[in-house]
Amino acid sequence: MPHFRSASLLAGLIAAALVSACSKADASGGTAARAPGASTAVAPVAGVATSLTTSTTDTLTDSLLIALADRGRLLGKESSPIWIVMISDFQCPYCKNFHDDAMTRLRRDYIETGKARMAYLNLPLQQHQHAMIEAQAALCAGVQGQFWPFSEGLFARQAAVATMSTIQPLVDSLARHLKLDMGAFASCQQRPAIRRLVDSDIQQATKAGVRSTPSFLVGDFLVEGAMPYADFRKAVDTALVVARSAKRSP
Repeated sequence: MPHFRSASLLAGLIAAALVSACSKADASGGTAARAPGASTAVAPVAGVATSLTTSTTDTLTDSLLIALADRGRLLGKESSPIWIVMISDFQCPYCKNFHDDAMTRLRRDYIETGKARMAYLNLPLQQHQHAMIEAQAALCAGVQGQFWPFSEGLFARQAAVATMSTIQPLVDSLARHLKLDMGAFASCQQRPAIRRLVDSDIQQATKAGVRSTPSFLVGDFLVEGAMPYADFRKAVDTALVVARSAKRSP
């Protein structure tokens, strides 16, 4: 995937002046504000397990888990001209809003038509106590080819999750509903390699300048917030024009 440019290049093309998002708390417990038009640059963030996820103590099982989990959160054709990387937190209400409003149409209009390839990057925020466990569980579901249905289940149960002191019974219930191998699912969640994959996601999102969820790496651009689908389409269509123009350039 390409490096990512400033979202300011989309100024005037996206109608939503204010977008809704869950803010990332900084180390002091405050909210980190992002300067408008701040530049972004990040290495490929999906489809390839990076050096951040590897360890000299990894076994063959660890390496296989990382590869399968990483591949499991991808959608679309390899020939697609752009990536759409959703940076999200399963407990963030604005992530759920975007998911409920846009995901079906996004898959229909861009992913299934081969215009874009999609990936999910985890950014579990500190204020959401179950988000890290959810992220790891979803990746482990992805090892068995069920990342996206598992994600659907987590978003659908977000209100219930907020009232729970422990989330493991719900996670296990979702896994059983999807007919996962429960032994393999439980073992996967205990592997340090899966936690490192989430940590890698967090570091990659931070490198891209992401300060809130949901955020999106759309082609060459960083787009922030749960904007209406009509406005999000403008960002995707603009990224497609940029990608096609770059391909034609000598």
